Amino acid sequence: MARCPKLFLLVLFLVGHVLASDVAVKIGDGSVAKNDSVWVQKFDEKFSLRFLCDYTLWSVWNTAYGNEALVSNSPLSLGLGFAYDDLFTLFGVSWDISWDFTMSVFLGAEEESSKVDAFETGLDLFPGKFWIEIWLSYYSGFSVKTEQDGKMVRRFSDLNFFEMYVSVLWMLTSKDKFSPRSAYFLDRRQTHSAGSWIFGGRFQGYIAEDPDSLLTFYEEGERILSSIWGNIGYTYTWVFENGFFGNIWLDVGLVYGLNNDDEYTVMPQPDFKTAWGYAGQKWSWNIVVEAEYNAFSYKSYWEQKLIVKGGILVVRRF
Repeated sequence: MARCPKLFLLVLFLVGHVLASDVAVKIGDGSVAKNDSVWVQKFDEKFSLRFLCDYTLWSVWNTAYGNEALVSNSPLSLGLGFAYDDLFTLFGVSWDISWDFTMSVFLGAEEESSKVDAFETGLDLFPGKFWIEIWLSYYSGFSVKTEQDGKMVRRFSDLNFFEMYVSVLWMLTSKDKFSPRSAYFLDRRQTHSAGSWIFGGRFQGYIAEDPDSLLTFYEEGERILSSIWGNIGYTYTWVFENGFFGNIWLDVGLVYGLNNDDEYTVMPQPDFKTAWGYAGQKWSWNIVVEAEYNAFSYKSYWEQKLIVKGGILVVRRF
């Protein structure tokens, strides 16, 4: 069963490639603004439907537990979403909206490991050069390798993590020539290669629960962490022929955190992602790879979290 997610992603990639090749010659007038001097073009259609498939490797390692990392048992997720332009006008600026929801799909065979429940959902608003994001995620069902009778076996746990944050990013040097939406939301078309410095911040809440008491250092089976972030980075999109594009994004956040024991941590948190895809008249698709690393320092131990995600997004405009 381990081959199923990879096979499924490969099939979706091939389908997207055939679709792009089939309609690339049809790209032209009628679907976007006809002014070639505009670097970021809006599509005529205000509404778009989004189909998502993600494969996420979520791992947590803690110095107070051992050398092995706890790994999520629910890597594959499927989801839907939508986007709408010009939802309302506020402060003289038009606000656009995008919403996504993905839920885990279990592909295992062991009854014990099937105790998983995971979802992610995000609401994104785009007023002018700003990107405002409200994000919720929940991951339950982890496993870790342990030694038993001289052999390495996998132990399963109902350990769960709930995370939410509100993020505000400003495309500092976009000068109306760059938008990250063209690469990651597919509701704009970038006509010339361009990039921008990113500046912003985030308020985040993080709750970890351990009902199985697998991690003995979690007092009363729960840990709550609140944090404030400041982010700076850079992103750039390359525009190729026939509607194809590629983007690279790198930002670093400086984090101040406070947990339920009044301990704190100040750590740099890097975030890297890249998107490559195609923007057509009615259909667009991309392949996104993202890596996020977090480190938390406490009085007697420290913890690392690594999330590596590969995903496919397919968008149909109406």
